Amino acid sequence: MNATTSKTRRPLLAIFAGLLLPGLGHVYCGQPARGASWLVSVALVMPVSAWLALRGPAALLSFIVVLGGAIALALYVASVKSAYRLARSAEAGAPGPWNGGHVYFACFALGHLLVLSPLTAFTKDHLIETFKVPSASMVPAVLPGDRFFADKRVGHRGGPPVCRGDIAVFIYPNDRTTMYVKRIVGLAGDRIQIDGMQVRVNGETIVGDEIHDLGSAELNRQLTDHRAFRETVDGKSYVVLWRKGGTHDALTTIVPNGQVFVLGDNRDSSRDSRQFGTLPLADVSGVARQIWFSADKDSGLRFRRTGKVINGS
Repeated sequence: MNATTSKTRRPLLAIFAGLLLPGLGHVYCGQPARGASWLVSVALVMPVSAWLALRGPAALLSFIVVLGGAIALALYVASVKSAYRLARSAEAGAPGPWNGGHVYFACFALGHLLVLSPLTAFTKDHLIETFKVPSASMVPAVLPGDRFFADKRVGHRGGPPVCRGDIAVFIYPNDRTTMYVKRIVGLAGDRIQIDGMQVRVNGETIVGDEIHDLGSAELNRQLTDHRAFRETVDGKSYVVLWRKGGTHDALTTIVPNGQVFVLGDNRDSSRDSRQFGTLPLADVSGVARQIWFSADKDSGLRFRRTGKVINGS
């Protein structure tokens, strides 16, 4: 009986099926329940790790997410190995009438449509997503080539509220296929006044001391052509740049209900609410949390930026 069974399941086919979908190799070997458990285990790792990362210490967010990815990959490989061993063992059931290509295709399609894709989409839409920064509009907090994780719970039931000082990812109002990254300075009802390098929120200036050291040679090169000031709003402190000798138009506005006012930290190299007006709160897609990788063609890899918490202090 064992010799007959071992010839009915081909280990290489079990590996191939397992690579197409976690657990599909087990279905091929006549163990659909075991296959389903492997599929669900692999699919749940990333949403669970993202959920844990967003509720843990801010400095550990990237570590927890990357660890979750490593665990998901390890489980995926383990599921393929398990299907291979099962195909070589006496546990593999003899093929039945339901063991046909149409069944495997249905399992593959349903596994992706009902398990993997929905959980992946839920993680990206409601928990965490990664973005790459292409421009210098948020220097020095965020540099071109930074890749960061954004908290996508913002704006969803049970998620954190949008706050002044948050670095927000949002849909650019003049091109809704483009995502922008700017800092939220004003919320609904706030009176925003900008006069030269002075920024006031509800009559209170948020501009503090001038900064003469940005912490690295790369950033300090900005001080050749710019002045740097520390701003503080609602307890969140950050540094902004203004070009030396630049001309700055005055602006006064009150943020309407359901809107926010955003500014780039690199004030003279940013297109923000000074140009396109206030932003619908519904268009805020997430809030930046932590850099997980940084590199560009001029500076190469920036190892010191890996793990940097970027949403104020």
